[in-house]
Amino acid sequence: MASNPNLVLALYESEDAADAAADALRGWAKTNRRAQLDAVGVLVKDDEGNVKTHKLGPRKGKKGIGVGTVLGVVGAVASGGVTLLEGVAVGAAGGGLVGSLFHKGLGMNKEDVGRIASSLDDGHAAVGALVPANQADAISAELEALGGEPEVHEVAPEAVPEAAAAVQSA
Repeated sequence: MASNPNLVLALYESEDAADAAADALRGWAKTNRRAQLDAVGVLVKDDEGNVKTHKLGPRKGKKGIGVGTVLGVVGAVASGGVTLLEGVAVGAAGGGLVGSLFHKGLGMNKEDVGRIASSLDDGHAAVGALVPANQADAISAELEALGGEPEVHEVAPEAVPEAAAAVQSA
C-alpha cells in the first residue's frame, strides 16, 4: 500500500445493501487489473445500538487488519466511544486514545463524524476500503455506481498502526 492511504467510505440504505455493494466492489476489483483492493469492511449498528464492523476479504495480514482497524476507530468515534471491532469492545479505556488518533490521523472533522453517526443511527450502513491515494477516485466512482454516497478521507500513514495498538491494549 502507498505511504498515504485513503479511506473511501460510502453510505448505503441498509446493511444488506452495503454487503451487496462490498461484494460487488470486490468482484469489480478482481476483474480490473489496475485496481488495488484487498479488504473491504462494512460498518453498521446492531440491534442493541452498538456499532460493529465486519470485513470482507483478507482476515490476516497488514491490509485486512488496516481496514478493520480504521473502520473500528470511525465506529468508536461515531458511537461516542463504544464499538465492536472484530469481537473486541472498544470502550472508555481505549476511547480517549482512539479519539485522539481519529482526529489527528483519519482526516475527518466533527461534521463528518456527525453525518456518519446520524446515518448509522438511521439504520444505514457504510462500506469502507483503505486504498492507495491514486486508487481513491476509481474506488469512489465504483461505490457510487453501486448506489452509495462515497467520501474520501486521507489517512496519516502512522494512524493505522497506532490505532491497531490502541485496540489491542484496550
